[in-house]
Amino acid sequence: MKRSRRLALFAGTTLALGAVAAAGIAAVGPGEHRAASVAGAAATTWPLVQSSPKSDTGTSLSGLAAAPDGTMWAAGGRQATGVYKPILQRLTGSTWSNVALPAAAAPYRFNAAAATSASNLWLAAQLNASGDSHAVLHWNGKAWRTFKAPLSFQPQDIATTGPSNTWAVSASAAKHWNGKSWASTPIGIKPRAITAVSATSAWAVGWAGEGLPATAHWNGTKWTTIPFPKVAGTVRGEIASALTDVYAASGKNVWAVGTARVSDGAGKTASRAILAHWNGTKWTTALGASGTYMTLVASDGAGGIWVYGSGAMRHRTAAGVWSGKKLSQPAGTTVNPSELALRPGTTTMWAVGWTSNSATGWADLAHWRSN
Repeated sequence: MKRSRRLALFAGTTLALGAVAAAGIAAVGPGEHRAASVAGAAATTWPLVQSSPKSDTGTSLSGLAAAPDGTMWAAGGRQATGVYKPILQRLTGSTWSNVALPAAAAPYRFNAAAATSASNLWLAAQLNASGDSHAVLHWNGKAWRTFKAPLSFQPQDIATTGPSNTWAVSASAAKHWNGKSWASTPIGIKPRAITAVSATSAWAVGWAGEGLPATAHWNGTKWTTIPFPKVAGTVRGEIASALTDVYAASGKNVWAVGTARVSDGAGKTASRAILAHWNGTKWTTALGASGTYMTLVASDGAGGIWVYGSGAMRHRTAAGVWSGKKLSQPAGTTVNPSELALRPGTTTMWAVGWTSNSATGWADLAHWRSN
């Protein structure tokens, strides 16, 4: 049985966040965070509403797209007999069903998804078989189109505001689709995530320089690196301090989350969650307690945000009031949410990812729902 400790998540910062508590967990490597309880929220959970068929031997979801018309897709991959196969699902009512994919999708695994309608879906695809390219796939409501990308550009996130304005980013570059062709655009940072507000406004977050969190803004013509507050005590190492997700409500209301690697002053390094807000003029930040992290952020549809970090979901209202909930966790597993989104036209939040069996290490794709 796990015991949670009450810790002040944000303190001594310039960003007024309201009261929120975080669970203490041991620092581990990226993608290996162990689930932990949220102090004061043990009675409330997001249920696990759908997982892999028992016949699957390893499935996970890495992308989630929510279009304004309420259409939602989840994308990822399945490992069978040592070969990954892509997975695409669509939400109908409250059930996720598999979507048929073209033969051209077979060599890939989907890392991310973005959509503006049922006839404008984009998928960032990573090569998982023999071949000479990664890819971006597009669904126009009637047919699929595959755009190949060189092996030097592995699409890891994607954003779109319409069929003629789509962005894809790799670990060090960005490409833009204008409706006719793709063009490489110098971005100035190593992006981990991207979001687009319009054809003349997009945000990318990640890291740059000596492993420091970084952000960049697209103004319709070029990318500009936007100064980000320095995190005192940041330690350079194999794991960079970085921002991992971004949500833009408008050009003057942008949220980003991530994790900093910070010295504790006693010769040890610990992770500390970062929550950052852009008000149209500057970024302000708040740091979590030692051992915390944040990976996901999304709109709640009512002026607030949901974030995932330190093993739990946390909600911040438009008024700045925080609360926390756990993700339902089957016995003997760890939870690994990869994307988070509001279903437009509802108050329901969805998270997708996978659960890992602690004994076998196998993953099962997972969908969690807020209500």
